[in-house]
Amino acid sequence: MIWFRSAVEGAGLARYGSTTVALTLICIGVVAGLASYSATRVLALGLITCFGALIFLFEALVMGARTRKRQLAKLWPEVVDSIQSAVSSGYSITDSISELGHNGPIHLRPYFERFAQRMDAGWRFDQAIDESKAEFGNEHADRLFELLRMVSKSGSALLPTVLRLQSQNIRSELSLIGQIEAKQGWVSGTAKIAVAAPWIVVAMLSSRPENISAYNSLAGLTVLILGFAVSIFAYRIVILFGSIPENPRVFR
Repeated sequence: MIWFRSAVEGAGLARYGSTTVALTLICIGVVAGLASYSATRVLALGLITCFGALIFLFEALVMGARTRKRQLAKLWPEVVDSIQSAVSSGYSITDSISELGHNGPIHLRPYFERFAQRMDAGWRFDQAIDESKAEFGNEHADRLFELLRMVSKSGSALLPTVLRLQSQNIRSELSLIGQIEAKQGWVSGTAKIAVAAPWIVVAMLSSRPENISAYNSLAGLTVLILGFAVSIFAYRIVILFGSIPENPRVFR
């Protein structure tokens, strides 16, 4: 699925592959479900823990991708400024990108070092660009690399000016998003607490034998599963209306 692959790339796990990451998350969820059933002897809680762990892990992956995206976005104006300065000084586009492996932001240097290694190993520029875009998993990287790809093929004397404008736009966008996130960040935290609280109570009640019998009955299984489905639905509704829409990676 495109959204999952995008989340994997955004979280910086592109080198492992989306299939490997998905299988790992599923295995963790199954283990969590088996552990819950072993501890409580309640089938419904085992199933709910399994699916709940999967949902939590996928949510954590998405949140990790968003956190990493914000961290990279804060560094991206410096990257654009560095490339602009290098191009203005007469460096080629390839050398301008590779130089960031030594002089760029510390957290981003490994990515640019790998780009330089691919170019030294004989990769085509387009291949190295596509691989770097997947590793960054960031729309700002997509825009910059696609701009540099276009310029490398057709040339443009206005590249320094375009890079300067892109750096200014990124800074303005980050400032606006930061103000919105500061006001809306409490929504998702409140929703997580509201969803988790009743299931902690259910897990505590399952320590009593009479409750185990009730939970393992058909009626108990139905109530717990329906309650879980309603909890997830309500959580998604709150997140849907309380979160900031993600900018699509048009040049992904």
